[in-house]
Amino acid sequence: MAKETVKKKAAAEKAKAEEADSRRFKRRSVLWPAKIRVGKHELSCQIWNLSLGGARVRVDLPLQDGVKIELVLTGRGEIPATVAWAKGELLGVAFDVGPEVVKRMFEDRLHVLGLSEDD
Repeated sequence: MAKETVKKKAAAEKAKAEEADSRRFKRRSVLWPAKIRVGKHELSCQIWNLSLGGARVRVDLPLQDGVKIELVLTGRGEIPATVAWAKGELLGVAFDVGPEVVKRMFEDRLHVLGLSEDD
């Protein structure tokens, strides 16, 4: 039984590493206040990580997969996105705009965030 547990653990770690490698964009850990707009409603949230293709967000009210939102960043603008996954208060959101649009929003911070191609 111990061998099975070790094998399962190793397989899970390998799958996690492969998933991280398959991500299209680098992710950067952040802790930023923001808002999520769903229709006419706005919810406070925290951005926990960010990439040129999406973000991991904590929000008080859970949302369902597939919900169209706008991620509102004070001083930066709004990014249209779709909830890719939801686990309780945590959401993975996929931006509905290309990476060039996100780059322009953060052009003065790309190197600091580690999101430029040079990093």
